[in-house]
Amino acid sequence: MENALRKIPDFFKVYRPEYSSRRMRIPRDFLAQLDRPLSGEILLRRCTGRHWRVKVILEAQDAYFDDGWQEFVRDNLVEINDFMVFSYRSHGVFSVVVYGHSACEKKECPIPEEVEEGGEAQELDSDDDENYEGEEEDEEEEEEEHEARRKQSKKEGNTVKRKAADEDPIDVERYINTKNPYFVTMIRNRRSAPLYVPCTALNDYELKLPLAVEFQDPNGRTWRGKVKVWKDGRTWISGWKALCRHHNLKKNDRCICELLEKDGVTGRIIKVHIL
Repeated sequence: MENALRKIPDFFKVYRPEYSSRRMRIPRDFLAQLDRPLSGEILLRRCTGRHWRVKVILEAQDAYFDDGWQEFVRDNLVEINDFMVFSYRSHGVFSVVVYGHSACEKKECPIPEEVEEGGEAQELDSDDDENYEGEEEDEEEEEEEHEARRKQSKKEGNTVKRKAADEDPIDVERYINTKNPYFVTMIRNRRSAPLYVPCTALNDYELKLPLAVEFQDPNGRTWRGKVKVWKDGRTWISGWKALCRHHNLKKNDRCICELLEKDGVTGRIIKVHIL
């Protein structure tokens, strides 16, 4: 039985959030290798033994990782263009390896302390984030989806059109001037805390955010934000919770964050487009 299972090939996915932020389609050729259809709840397991329960839903000839998939992406800090390899171990169990932009495996790691760049470790001091506790970050803070800027050639554009109906892509051009830096984020919890800024967005645009920023909603109302850089290089902005609360944003709501220039500094204004 074990030998038979090993004959089932692995499959891989390159993470493109415009297609796979909410759910991920399982390749049909992989499904054809199985003795019986995938359905119900399965486990996605990392090498540490930690696992995530994910619901598989069937639609016509396709199967998707659905409920629970977003938590897997969040907890494993999966970013745009990360490479994921899925190995079928037994019915309903997959081992998953995630490779980052360095081409090396991304390891699970504990949430580090927050630090300002060049500063000492400190707690968030914004009134909007008073309930943010280091011990509860996995459950209460927002490790947002890393839906960064799409770099598409004309050929890739055609691919997007073919997949649009199935994968619910975001029509970014409808909301913003795509010449401006931007990223897309998803609300993970009603008590959303700091906003995560994908490192891919900063790297793509060669940006370094100022320590003080302003969130601006579609009506022009603003909220102050404070940029924090962690020891591992991840960037968060406090003050985000107030905007989410004002607009009653809920879990799985999505926003486009457009980085605008003020006083000659790009990113001093973060215009938030609520989808």
